[in-house]
Amino acid sequence: RSAKAPRNCLYLTSKVGNTTIYEGPEAVKRQVDKAIADLQCGYIDLMLVHWPVPGKHVAAYNALRECKAAGKVREIGVSNYCIEDYEELRAAGAFGEDDADKPRCNQIEVNPLLFR
Repeated sequence: RSAKAPRNCLYLTSKVGNTTIYEGPEAVKRQVDKAIADLQCGYIDLMLVHWPVPGKHVAAYNALRECKAAGKVREIGVSNYCIEDYEELRAAGAFGEDDADKPRCNQIEVNPLLFR
């Protein structure tokens, strides 16, 4: 707020962490609300699922779809997903009708000193 930059000139990205994903969809929605409150911004432009937690990431993604439908999140993305994780989301119907909710990005780490 003190920067006096109009909100439409900012693009804010945040993540839902693994602990929150383990806690379930309601915790994911609370995390979105907390990020909005902490940033005092009204909505998040891009919210990421930090990691494809086995057995939990589809529910987390669907919770973000609900946040998107409520206007709290503009776009949904993923982080550290491989093609199998992406396909699991697709098979579960998480992309919505006409792929309207498919992930807008897959954030990955690239570091010459960290080999994976």
